[in-house]
Amino acid sequence: MDLTITNDALAYIEKRLPDAKYYILTADDGSNQYSRGGGACTVGDTFQVVGVTKLEAPYDQELNTNQDVPFYTSKNDETFFDEGLKLSFVNNWLRLTTNNEILDGQVTTADFTKPVKDEGMGAIKGC
Repeated sequence: MDLTITNDALAYIEKRLPDAKYYILTADDGSNQYSRGGGACTVGDTFQVVGVTKLEAPYDQELNTNQDVPFYTSKNDETFFDEGLKLSFVNNWLRLTTNNEILDGQVTTADFTKPVKDEGMGAIKGC
């Protein structure tokens, strides 16, 4: 799958995630190990770019980008994506779009390059 990343979006991502060796484009809906959100009302509605130093399953789907950066996703996340997938930087936010729609106008970043304190299920924010 192809992902176009604008120069402004890449600059923002690299500034927010300076120690990342790989980037993961994934949902932020409680469905994966990187998600802090959750609930039925966020499924396929919120996304994030996660910075990591090593790839873990199920993030083995490499995205073909126009930039010289390694971006990955999962087969599950690919179900939300369509032709013309694009990350841009608009109004101080990352925006994820396809040819047909805005998937998320406020894509967040998450730095998983350092150990994370496990706060358990109490840290997850739901609908």
